[in-house]
Amino acid sequence: MASFPTYEQVRTTKAAEGVMSFIVGVYGYTFTMPFHAAGLRFEPLFVNHSLAVERGRDTQTFRLTGLLHVPIDSLKSLPAWTNTFFDLEASLTFCERQRVALSHCIELLPGEDAKAILLSDEEHEIKSALPMKLALSDSLSRRRARPTSGACLQFDSFSPDMRTQFLDLAMAKLSDASFQDATGFRSAFFRSTEMVKMGEAPIDVTYSLLFTGLELLARKALKPEKDKSLSFILKTFFESLGFSLTEDEGRQIAQCRNALFHRGELSATYHTEDGGIERAIKLTELPDLESLFADALLKVLGFTDPEINWNRWRDRTPFQKNN
Repeated sequence: MASFPTYEQVRTTKAAEGVMSFIVGVYGYTFTMPFHAAGLRFEPLFVNHSLAVERGRDTQTFRLTGLLHVPIDSLKSLPAWTNTFFDLEASLTFCERQRVALSHCIELLPGEDAKAILLSDEEHEIKSALPMKLALSDSLSRRRARPTSGACLQFDSFSPDMRTQFLDLAMAKLSDASFQDATGFRSAFFRSTEMVKMGEAPIDVTYSLLFTGLELLARKALKPEKDKSLSFILKTFFESLGFSLTEDEGRQIAQCRNALFHRGELSATYHTEDGGIERAIKLTELPDLESLFADALLKVLGFTDPEINWNRWRDRTPFQKNN
């Protein structure tokens, strides 16, 4: 009986005949238009916005939403891209304010169209190598695998350039050691994205990352004298970025930070600017500091866009029309 070559044997033979290409799966990032970032080409799996949002914003699992074309000539070259993937995954997560994953790398034969294969009804080995969903080992222990407070940057269906401009700038600055030394950006940025990736973690854990990230940015920017209070430092820092905090808000944030770090408590007291009245404040009663932290990072990065509502940490309206 004649024996037929396996699929892997065919791939090996074909690889010797032509140039192989390599793709990585993009899971949970919402996009409908192809773009380039960090020397890599992104190809969306869905061009319909509603379908892309349905798959990309799923809070229960990671769904394949696109393909990342990697310019390598063999899988042996893939580890050289590890640091890029690490920073890029975090940057995509920042855009979504929802965890994004880059996973699975497969080889394509010359002429193979991975997108067409994945969306077809026919069986193909690529479908097994690049699953449409990622299995979550801890899914039974979590209410939602990918909770989100809402996207930080606008979808490409409404603002084609906002995210790509951010990704170009972020990827350049994340690898800039001098920028990190001057601003603390990289360290603070990963605190922000880790908050997102942890999902529904205990509030004291997420706020620890938030407070240390904000304080890091503020102290790097101002280099304050030792006798300056934390409330003064934070208020001055936010004002330097164009955000308007009241004296009481600065005191509330500082005192909640101190109560959490020094006593492990989720509530604090502060004295009002008007009359010095002592009042109680809980972490949950503070303004939307997660949004304020993200927007402070954008400002430190030097990223601006007229469609971003920089007051969204107060009114929770993320975007505005650019008239």
